[in-house]
Amino acid sequence: MMRSHLAWRNGMEFYLENGVGAEKLIPGARDRQLRQRNLLSRIPLLTDLPALQLNRLAGFARIVDFAAHDFLFRAGDPVGEAYLLVSGSVKRTTLLPAATEKVIELVQTPQILCMGEVFAAESYASSGEAMTPTTVIAIAARPLRALVCNDRELSWRIIQALAQRQYAAEFDSTGYHYGLTGTQRVLDFLLGLAGQPLGLAGETTVTLKTSKKTIAARIGMTPESFSRSLRQLSESGMVVVEGRDVHIQHAALLDTEIGDRHQRLSFSRKPRGVGESPAQPLSPGSLINLCGRPRMLAQRLATNWGLLGQNISPAKAGTNLRQLKLQFEQTLARLKSLGLTPGFAERLDEVTTLWAAYRPALFDAQPSLSAAGVVLEHSEAMLGAIDRLTSEAENLARRPAGHDVNIAGRNRMLSQRIAKLVLFRAWGLAGDLIAQRLGDSLCEFDVNLVRLKRSGASVPEPAAASGNRHVLRVLAEGERLFRHVDTAVKLFERLAK
Repeated sequence: MMRSHLAWRNGMEFYLENGVGAEKLIPGARDRQLRQRNLLSRIPLLTDLPALQLNRLAGFARIVDFAAHDFLFRAGDPVGEAYLLVSGSVKRTTLLPAATEKVIELVQTPQILCMGEVFAAESYASSGEAMTPTTVIAIAARPLRALVCNDRELSWRIIQALAQRQYAAEFDSTGYHYGLTGTQRVLDFLLGLAGQPLGLAGETTVTLKTSKKTIAARIGMTPESFSRSLRQLSESGMVVVEGRDVHIQHAALLDTEIGDRHQRLSFSRKPRGVGESPAQPLSPGSLINLCGRPRMLAQRLATNWGLLGQNISPAKAGTNLRQLKLQFEQTLARLKSLGLTPGFAERLDEVTTLWAAYRPALFDAQPSLSAAGVVLEHSEAMLGAIDRLTSEAENLARRPAGHDVNIAGRNRMLSQRIAKLVLFRAWGLAGDLIAQRLGDSLCEFDVNLVRLKRSGASVPEPAAASGNRHVLRVLAEGERLFRHVDTAVKLFERLAK
């Protein structure tokens, strides 16, 4: 590596002094330069840069692959090259007194690493370690600086990038220590990984390429606090966590209760001495959504109980079961606190009574096929009772748009009911009743989809679950469909403001 690096650097000196192309120096360099140029054009900082500038950059660049935990550079090394991250992730650190390592930055989006050091220092003040297999484009620092000095377009882009980093650093250092909770820090970190303004609908998936311990150190938290904060974001519906992948739900980031698309939900710390703020009244759409959500939770409870009984991902299913129980009971408690009409209270009491029978069926005995029929029927009875509760909320709203929220919520539930029925049928509860319920659910989903499309909003197509007999695939498709339909519910909730 050292020999080839030295040969490359000597060749670069010749290139700079004589102005000849790198392809005249090394056989096959033209193909390498073309690949380097293509990779450079994918870096946001360099996108749409004129071909002449890209060719010049590619002429004094090289592609370097690093294994996980290799160092790209160490503090004190001369800034001989600037590294443009193409893929992978890099941890930048510095040493504090007593040899304590401080994580400065976690980088996993294409960009120039250590931009301030590259353009303002002769040696690196930080160390850069690849956290995963990582590919970079290494550009000789001296000709890069010369090109920036002489190219107005490129220099302006560098100024903008440096300004954005300064802006982010200023508010990063102040916000993390004043008024922001750990949950807010985690949310801001995830949004930073997304790297783009998020729209109103859809989702953005980011991948946590480094350990929770490293991420927590970067944002000034313990790993335990990071896990709790990520769980709170998940329980609030803002994100869906699947292993290292985190699906950010766009519509959930916005405050649907006030119907303001510019008001992002936040997790700010209460000032000292300030008690609990009075609960804000729910908008009509938010009330309908809140009432309808337990329909979906009741189906997911049965599904995870069935997964546990069939020993399919038992650890994950057991955790999900406990979390779903908590969400279900928190939702019922919030609905009770609203103190609405006697008719609403009567419907809510019906749900509470059924839950008193459903809960022990789920938790008081080991899941088994012999008890599967009882759990299935409890989930179906719960579905009917919560439907009546949601219809009562729709009547209280007295708005046509409220019906669309209810219908969208029905599809959210149906995405999970379909998965539940397929799972229980595969377990051995075959019969005409399950087949009829499954067919009815698929048909209703399609009918509801047509109605919602007529309302003028973009809603997701159903997954092709009915034609696939493989239970695990059906469940995976059901999860994906659930996320999109849940977003649709929030969008209709906003329309019903």
